[in-house]
Amino acid sequence: MPNCIIYTRVSTDEQALNGYSLPHQKSVLEMYAAHRGFSIVKHYQEDYSAKDFNRPSFKELFEYVKVNRSTVDFLFITRWDRFSRNVEEAYRIIREFRDLGVEINAVEQPLDFSQPDSKVMLAVYLVIPEVENDKTSIRTKEGLRRAMKEGCYVASAPYGYLNTRNREGKSTLKPDPKLAPLIQAAFKDYATGNWTSEELRKRYYKKGLKIVKQSMLNILRNPIYIGKISIKAWRKESAIVVEGLHPPLIDTDTFNVVQQLLAGKKPKQVHSYSEIDEHLPLRGHLTCKTCGRPLTGSASKGRNGKRHFYYHCQPPCKERFKAEVANQVFEQLLGEFVITENTKALYKQVLEETFHGEAKSRKLRVKRIKKELDTQAARMSSLEAKFLDDQIDANTYHSMKQNIETKIAELKAELKSIQSLKKDLEEYLKLGISFLHGVDKLYKNSNAEIKRKITGSIFPENLTFLGNSYRTAFLDELIAAILSKHNGFQLLEIKNPAISGGKSNMAPPLGLEPAGAFKICPEDKFSERARWCIGVSLGSSPKYIKTKNQS
Repeated sequence: MPNCIIYTRVSTDEQALNGYSLPHQKSVLEMYAAHRGFSIVKHYQEDYSAKDFNRPSFKELFEYVKVNRSTVDFLFITRWDRFSRNVEEAYRIIREFRDLGVEINAVEQPLDFSQPDSKVMLAVYLVIPEVENDKTSIRTKEGLRRAMKEGCYVASAPYGYLNTRNREGKSTLKPDPKLAPLIQAAFKDYATGNWTSEELRKRYYKKGLKIVKQSMLNILRNPIYIGKISIKAWRKESAIVVEGLHPPLIDTDTFNVVQQLLAGKKPKQVHSYSEIDEHLPLRGHLTCKTCGRPLTGSASKGRNGKRHFYYHCQPPCKERFKAEVANQVFEQLLGEFVITENTKALYKQVLEETFHGEAKSRKLRVKRIKKELDTQAARMSSLEAKFLDDQIDANTYHSMKQNIETKIAELKAELKSIQSLKKDLEEYLKLGISFLHGVDKLYKNSNAEIKRKITGSIFPENLTFLGNSYRTAFLDELIAAILSKHNGFQLLEIKNPAISGGKSNMAPPLGLEPAGAFKICPEDKFSERARWCIGVSLGSSPKYIKTKNQS
């Protein structure tokens, strides 16, 4: 008695659980085998698509046939579309089974493979399901695209959202109460420019946003979070972005800033300091008093397990001292940077001249931006009119509309950035004066990165620690100018007296005259330290000033 295996298949779990197809297929195959006198040795069934043979049950069936090839003669299915909807794959599997001595046949569409003409009918039986499958796929894609163009979201919800339906029954999204706040916070943090995407991912991973590196980048680039849906290009249709039915999590301005940062149009401030940096903020700014080489720093563990930090030179030099002592003396030194009322008045004059020129520049740029926004609005109106009059097709309209909307968004973001600058001169003065008036407190309460910038902004040359004081070649020219009426330092020795006009090497340079002594100069004429000195105080990027003694 010939042996056979019967195979039944449906496409989905739902059909397998609630449908009648699988029991019906099995019944038909069992009746056929009994009528023809075949012995059924195995029955395999599954709920997988027939687009390929990457199906668990079919793989198991194939392995069984390879092991038991001498005991299996036939593999029966009800119809050829139960076997495959891929012509190329079907022919390959039929040949492999034939090589194993097993014939595949459909009981409702039987073929006599001993006749060459049967190959024609086999091709027909196999290609018809594939054609139907292709038609279904096209209809599905067209339907999904129509729904997406209407603002529906038809895929699995992205991070921060949940799938839902609105009152009209259309598929859309709603905010996820757990993840939506994390997505919002992540966008705002990245928009500051202080974080890389990977740093941000690690930060919010601990808070519950369990994603990998690429997923963080995908989130930051996805317009779904500003209430829009991106539709990919298909056939002759171009890729477009449409308004979604779902509520946005992020405002457009924040999203545009994030896109500029991702494109590298704005610099990122990267947090790259560690625990050891916090204890050695002067590392890189100190010179060995013995051999003149730059000092480094490290930590050692004491007997009680406590870590002790030291600044030290490289062998064979043995210069070494406690970081705690050197840091404390440096903080005391910064406490001596106290400016007088006369200096305050002088600095106010500098700021007035600086920001007067800046205000004119900003006002001119605002005027140009507003004019460009009017131009873009006129282009949008013209585009819509041409589309309504059938002068341009839908693909051209959506593509041009997207370009105009992107340009408008960039202009609005720049306008908002300019208008958000504080215009109150007294407030700028207060912040600027506070840099020197309270630089010791600012330094003490800052992280290692800011501490290094403060040190570099004041001391362009490295410092030498003398045990209970410091020595340096000279101060930054701008700092020296602001401190021109200073009474002198107790903890700082300025090595080069020529910089201070031949005066005492314990005080900064003197003799700056306030009236007409400052000229507005291009930003590139200044040292990075001088520019950062004012910039860190004002929280903006004004054009800076250069000091010049009157003759």
